[in-house]
Amino acid sequence: MTTLSLPDAPVDRWLEAARERRSRRSFDGSRVGEELLAALQESCERVRPAPGARAVLAPSVSEDLFRGIVGSYGRITGASSALLFVGSADSRQALPAVGYTGEAIILEATALGLGTCWVGGMFDGGLARTTAGVADGEKVFSVSPVGQPMQKVSNTERLVYGMRRPKPRRPVEHIAPDLHDRGWPTWARPGVESARIAPSASNRQPWRFRAEGGAIVISFDGPDTPIVSKRLDCGIAMLHFELAVRAAGASGSWELLDHRSDVARFTLG
Repeated sequence: MTTLSLPDAPVDRWLEAARERRSRRSFDGSRVGEELLAALQESCERVRPAPGARAVLAPSVSEDLFRGIVGSYGRITGASSALLFVGSADSRQALPAVGYTGEAIILEATALGLGTCWVGGMFDGGLARTTAGVADGEKVFSVSPVGQPMQKVSNTERLVYGMRRPKPRRPVEHIAPDLHDRGWPTWARPGVESARIAPSASNRQPWRFRAEGGAIVISFDGPDTPIVSKRLDCGIAMLHFELAVRAAGASGSWELLDHRSDVARFTLG
């Protein structure tokens, strides 16, 4: 059984970063300071909640790593560094672990004052593998630019992300249909609210939560997608859920599930 938990996570710091963070694609080209890179590297080495998932910091990268198209992920410009999110290639349980682990590092980068953007699919896979130094049986599932974002929002960011406007979010009753049933634990409700603001591919928000025997199960709607898996999206939402539950005074862990659409189960303890 594979479990995920970050009992030593800086809960308040990361929750504040989650509320403030917006994906950025245009950076000013300056090199990230050595102290910031060292802090981010320390986080990549320390945050390893599952053996099949890790984040790799590349202090200096070429823009060739970020191949995108307007209307999908958009073009990344001016980023001096990158994060690469690596996991086991032959295990679908690795996907939520990669999302969970990667979002922890993304939130830490945000707390350090750096700009980021989850990029899945639209990057140079060969260059990513070389940059991350992947081992046999590993795969780079996603990457993120890291740097100082441009103060002025670019036209690409306005087009792709609608920057300067609030992102539409699904209502809690949509992502947790049984939220108001008697069997829904009160401790879990802040977690669902926090999961609402988690990033996902094309802002699709595929996660669904349900109460089951005193635990909470996260699953995804519809079929999975081959380029950017909904399981990875769910891993990101799982971290947001856990942070809010911890902030509310409860604690627990995720058990990863090997199921067609059920991704993980959160239980207290």
